[in-house]
Amino acid sequence: MRTDDFPHLVSEPAADGLPDTADHDSIAADERHSGREADGRDPATLPVDRPLGLDAYGTTAAESARRAPLDERLAREQPDVRLTDPDRHWSDEQNPDADVLDPDPRYDPRDKVSMYDRPLDGRDAPPVGRLVAPDGGSGLDDEAAAVASDAGPAGGAASAEEAAMHIVNE
Repeated sequence: MRTDDFPHLVSEPAADGLPDTADHDSIAADERHSGREADGRDPATLPVDRPLGLDAYGTTAAESARRAPLDERLAREQPDVRLTDPDRHWSDEQNPDADVLDPDPRYDPRDKVSMYDRPLDGRDAPPVGRLVAPDGGSGLDDEAAAVASDAGPAGGAASAEEAAMHIVNE
């Protein structure tokens, strides 16, 4: 015999518009195989799960046939920023060498090329693969600077952060 007569609501994720799983690779069991194993142990990063240009002008056929209104085009504009602008945040973003504290004899502030974009010792810098901490990322980190060594290329494409890594002489 039932102890309560109240109906219990049953949650149906599909009725709410939710998919069965987050993506085809989101499984809890490590021993199960997935379709992304062809990318290697470190597959490339997946794109975001939200539409980026859904509300943008020009997504329909009628909008793409004519130009966007001037006020919408002006709203998308980014301001041109000079290094001499009074807004310190904007000028620091535009000057990649703003954080350089020690003057480098090879560094000229009037030079158009950042000191970070220069090759090492006048030759092309070799690409950097995966960076691994000396202790493998485990243990107590008591050093102020991040120290790692190149562990070679990994499977899949490099993320933006990995592609930005470069070797610096000490």
